Amino acid sequence: MKLIKTKQGVYHASFKANNGQRRTITTKQTDLTQAKAVAKAAHIAELEQAGQVGRLTQQVVGRITTGVNKTILKALPPFKQWMEARGRSPKTTENVIITVQSWAREMQVESFHPSAITETHIASWINDETKERKRASRLVVLGHLHTFFGYCASQGWTNRDPSQAVAIDFSVLSHEQKESVPREPFSPAELDQLTGYLQSQLNDLKKDIRRVEDSTEYSAMVKDLKIQRLNKQHFDLFFWLFAVRCSAETGLRLSDIAGLEWRCFEAGKLVVWQEKTNQRITHKVSPVLEEMVTLVPASSHNRIFPEQHAIVHDVKRRALLSVTFKRICERAGVMDKSFHSLRHSAATNKNKATDKEALAKKLAESLSLAEIKQLLGHRQERTTKKYIH
Repeated sequence: MKLIKTKQGVYHASFKANNGQRRTITTKQTDLTQAKAVAKAAHIAELEQAGQVGRLTQQVVGRITTGVNKTILKALPPFKQWMEARGRSPKTTENVIITVQSWAREMQVESFHPSAITETHIASWINDETKERKRASRLVVLGHLHTFFGYCASQGWTNRDPSQAVAIDFSVLSHEQKESVPREPFSPAELDQLTGYLQSQLNDLKKDIRRVEDSTEYSAMVKDLKIQRLNKQHFDLFFWLFAVRCSAETGLRLSDIAGLEWRCFEAGKLVVWQEKTNQRITHKVSPVLEEMVTLVPASSHNRIFPEQHAIVHDVKRRALLSVTFKRICERAGVMDKSFHSLRHSAATNKNKATDKEALAKKLAESLSLAEIKQLLGHRQERTTKKYIH
């Protein structure tokens, strides 16, 4: 390895690659002592002696270019801050971070410089046939890695995005993994069955609360504790009754309902900024839904359901609401349905309610596919079509 001074006074490290050709990398230093220190820290001489260029040379280039020993692990905190600054929802941000962490840990590349990552490091993980992930899930995590390496490229830590060259290898997927699971909407009977169950449970809790209030067998302190516990159960069930009716009517996601603010309701309208897409959507709401909002006890000056909102944004607990809803459905005798099925119900009902003849005559006044797309807050119409059954 040699240090060569250019006409501009900057020292370059010249070394022999494994193909026998000499390569030159700038140290960005005009002082010989500092240039030697940079070359030593980058282990250029050792690489030349070992003939290990290829991937490790990219790591050397990355270190010299950035001036720091940036690794995948060290890149995650600023990457997370960047996503938050771009207005990505906390849930989306955490999902992407978890994906990158899992990939780096399983592929043992946490200490690698971003520029040292190749397509093989990503493709081997994405197309690992031992993983049970479906095709759609693999596309999602590939998109997460694409976001991460796009950020790294924007920071100058790598000159390309290795995930761009990676595709899903269908040969390692089973038929079941290739197929998309159809999401069926709630039938009117199932929706009535679910809301009827929730209303029945609420009525039973009201009776229990009155029984405890009228009882003389408890001390004042015990009575207060029991009433507090029953009121908590009542409020949790009321949230689910409201959430089911709200989503079936408007198509809102569970996270958006949990994050509703008092100011979202405006004289027969519900105005929501969706967390997932940061899109503003407006819905007409029924008198039933409006009345339900007035029955919610104000435990926060801002959020209607502060506890559920906190759960949604807690990485360790955010799956709790989905699990709870599935259990409620099973207890109500409604099987194989998720909360997302309610969005399909809303889209399907809106489509059926559309007068097709009137739509042809008065497109400007009728509910078109574009309007359903706006209703659900989708970016593309092909996504909306999947919701109409």
